[in-house]
Amino acid sequence: MKVIIFNETEKEKYNNFLSTSKFKDILQSWQWGEIKSKFNLHWKAVRIGFLENNELKGVAQILERKLPFGLSLFYVPRGPITDWDNLNLVRELIPTIRSFADKFNNKIIFWRLEPPVGSRKEVSEILKNNGFKKYFKTVQPPSTLLINLSPSEDELLKSFRRTARNLIYRSKREGVMVDVFNNNEVSIDELKGFYNLYKETGKRFSFSLRPLKQFDYLLKETGGLVALKLYKARVRGLVLAYGLVLILGDRAFYIWGGTSRHKSYSKFFNYGYIWEMLRDLKKSGVRTFDFWGLGPLDNKKHPWYGFSLFKTAFGGERVDYIGAFDFSKSKLYPLFKIADRLMTPGYRAVGS
Repeated sequence: MKVIIFNETEKEKYNNFLSTSKFKDILQSWQWGEIKSKFNLHWKAVRIGFLENNELKGVAQILERKLPFGLSLFYVPRGPITDWDNLNLVRELIPTIRSFADKFNNKIIFWRLEPPVGSRKEVSEILKNNGFKKYFKTVQPPSTLLINLSPSEDELLKSFRRTARNLIYRSKREGVMVDVFNNNEVSIDELKGFYNLYKETGKRFSFSLRPLKQFDYLLKETGGLVALKLYKARVRGLVLAYGLVLILGDRAFYIWGGTSRHKSYSKFFNYGYIWEMLRDLKKSGVRTFDFWGLGPLDNKKHPWYGFSLFKTAFGGERVDYIGAFDFSKSKLYPLFKIADRLMTPGYRAVGS
């Protein structure tokens, strides 16, 4: 298996392979790499492909993080993208990416892969046999919920928990409205409105926040193959929620959102809001809705328990990812791991 490096003129070739893969993920899109590298100069994106008999068998977007003293780390979020069901192919690809890593000097502390595949013993063994060791946490949420939007609206609605269906009807009675903005329709005021609720919600549920400037870059980079939609829920002049969804091929990723709290209105409006979002995405040709982060449902003290319970009311399939695997390239790696463990909140370390 041969490794190639994609240049700027091969963006379409890279994204076309990505968008048709069963294991596609927005974090491996060319646009996401541009957002990371342009927003933060400490990051640099490199895209590689894996060829077998001149046929593209996989791709990987590597994010290089520049560190002090000329050091750096390599991170492949939700990648590489390949046919992870084909274990023979995986057995060829992992040594290939390992040999590619060997070409770099010891200024690289480690490589980290977070494959877009559920926990599978066979895949874990292949990674471990090639020098990759399971890390104690993940960078991305360790679990997600996937909702199949292929059924009819009636069938989809029937698949929801009964309480969710009742609250969807209730939100309609309460007059909740949902506005939809496509990429070029999102104004600065709407973006700032989204960001204010996003910050409020992030503090409430203890997840890390991205600066407003990154979302401004997101608007500029998306369009075409990677589309963006902004949803706003409102009732009688009050804004109740915002949601920002990215679309790659026939898959939508609900990564960022924010909700407000108004004493005058029920908090259950969220059910009707998400239902209208799903209906719109279905009409747009989306077949799979990725609800993004999902926490454990057997620990009521977990900061993510509340919204995880809410998400699972919409049915879907829970996916617990295989996790993060590191390949050490430096004697400094154990020190990095110790420092990371000390700084990591307990629920992230345990939950991953």
